[in-house]
Amino acid sequence: MKRVKRKLAVAGLATSSLVLGSFVIPGTASAAPTRCNEVFYFKVTKLGRPTYKAIGPTASKRNGDSSTSTLKYEIRTDTTRSSSYHREAGGSLDWGIGKVEAKTSYDVTKTVSKGRTVTNTMKVGPGKRGYTRPMVEYRKFMIDEYVQGEDCQHRLYKSYGMLNGITSSIHFAECVSRDPCTPKP
Repeated sequence: MKRVKRKLAVAGLATSSLVLGSFVIPGTASAAPTRCNEVFYFKVTKLGRPTYKAIGPTASKRNGDSSTSTLKYEIRTDTTRSSSYHREAGGSLDWGIGKVEAKTSYDVTKTVSKGRTVTNTMKVGPGKRGYTRPMVEYRKFMIDEYVQGEDCQHRLYKSYGMLNGITSSIHFAECVSRDPCTPKP
């Protein structure tokens, strides 16, 4: 009888060892490091607020009516404005515009030429004068190339420079006053 109990005890230990061996005890298994494919990609970052530059003279009209009127202004542009690309590493102006348009929701105009007639309408109160000036809107964008390394980390690989692009080819600055005023975009 002692022999039977002893065989059962040994069999029980063997079974326990097999069962325990099939489980992984936390903290004892070493995980293989995560590996990623090396991937290069471009990132475009919008910098700051928009700026504006005039492309024509200020025009003004007085409302002589006794009620608010919509006045129409026709202005001939007298200045050419262009987008610019300040390169740190390769690429042309067209290349920079292409990257910005591909990576953002902005359309960028390369050049706005002088000699166009542009029209603006404004509501002007009775006895007041409306002032308007045609402008273009510029926004700055930084163009960078990043790499996702084999360790799955993202790092700056190369900075390509800054595009100062025209994002609105006609933007009117306006003001309305009884006294002279300077139109603001």
